Amino acid sequence: MIPSKQHILVIRLGALGDLVLCFRAFHEIRLAHPNAEIALLVRPAFADFARAMPWFDRVLIDTHPTFAQPAAWLRLRKEIKTFAPDRVYDLQGKRRQTILYALLGGPCGVEWSGAAPLCKFPRPWPPANGMSFQDFLAAQLRAAGAAESSPPDLTWLDAPVENFALPERYAVLIAGCSSGAPHKRWPPEKYAEAAKRLQKKDLACVAIGTKADADALAAIQAQAPFVIDLSNQTNLFELAGILRRATGVIGNDTGPLHMAAAVGTPTLALFSASSDPVWSKPPGEKVAVMQSPILADLSADKVVAAFETLLQHPEHESR
Repeated sequence: MIPSKQHILVIRLGALGDLVLCFRAFHEIRLAHPNAEIALLVRPAFADFARAMPWFDRVLIDTHPTFAQPAAWLRLRKEIKTFAPDRVYDLQGKRRQTILYALLGGPCGVEWSGAAPLCKFPRPWPPANGMSFQDFLAAQLRAAGAAESSPPDLTWLDAPVENFALPERYAVLIAGCSSGAPHKRWPPEKYAEAAKRLQKKDLACVAIGTKADADALAAIQAQAPFVIDLSNQTNLFELAGILRRATGVIGNDTGPLHMAAAVGTPTLALFSASSDPVWSKPPGEKVAVMQSPILADLSADKVVAAFETLLQHPEHESR
């Protein structure tokens, strides 16, 4: 009798930066289960992105029902039970996933790696001092028997960018971030000052963002109209292509910044005191971090100087 194929469910709902930080974990799960059918449970906004990832055979959608929507929870449970996972890697680790764990049988149900009480493969908790989020995920996977690997191949994360008529050398400015996290924003006027300094050094500037970043990008262009505004004009793969081909990136702690670092572009990440760069530092070897208790206190001169140092020595990580 031919044994049935193992089914593995991975839970990581989003947002973009969270998914990028999980790339290596996704890769290691695939290596640990090379012949399994692996599905990713994700939010609707990232379903197409997830389908392009090389680690998954199927994408399941979590519509994020509230606790007052039991019927939606039961539909989600039914979809997962139809997939019939033998093991779940919960890389989200929130209360919602503990409810899902209970709906799938709790300790008597599917093998579970994560934060759920009494699960078979509990993740180490609390995180060790000085541990990054990626190291934390690695510790969870080691506890479940998945081996360490080299960084994953991300050549799939690309698209042609000729239609954007980009200059030969350019820096990408990422001035936006989550609308609920204004403390993560370096002021747009500082980005404009930095753009002026970079233009004098013959380095063009490209700004990217979403509709939610329109005010910040308009403020940049009001002071630095030569900045090329590509906000809300790309899909995620075109965005990755633009970031890949950039000379370097300066940005706030947000998803595209993590993507830039992941595809190997020299990346200067700006953090306020409200975020821990040790925990949430972007992946990659060509990353430098600047942190200030209040981001507005970081001068454009200091940021540009740190950026130039990074471009001269991209293999060195700085703090």
